[in-house]
Amino acid sequence: MLLITTPALPEGLVVKKAWSLVSVTQAIQISRKTVAQSLGGLFTGTNDRDEFKEALRDLAAKAPAQANAITGIQSSSTSQQFANGTFLYLTLIGTPVFYEERKE
Repeated sequence: MLLITTPALPEGLVVKKAWSLVSVTQAIQISRKTVAQSLGGLFTGTNDRDEFKEALRDLAAKAPAQANAITGIQSSSTSQQFANGTFLYLTLIGTPVFYEERKE
């Protein structure tokens, strides 16, 4: 599945069908680890779990089976402190589409 942040597909591809937005929110505990570790060692490469990639996989799983891309992916985050720790809430949204190569 193609996952892109731009609302338009790359040149040579054309949208044949689009569906309603899909979204996913991932809770990531950050109180006992650094932000870099929480995001899968994005900066250090030291963590075996990558919650951001998990959120992208979850977003792709919410798309209709016929979709082969999600376009216009946007992210938002917030944090909240609870008695059991501090959590980062990562929300991803995007538009599932079915695309084909443009026929000339």
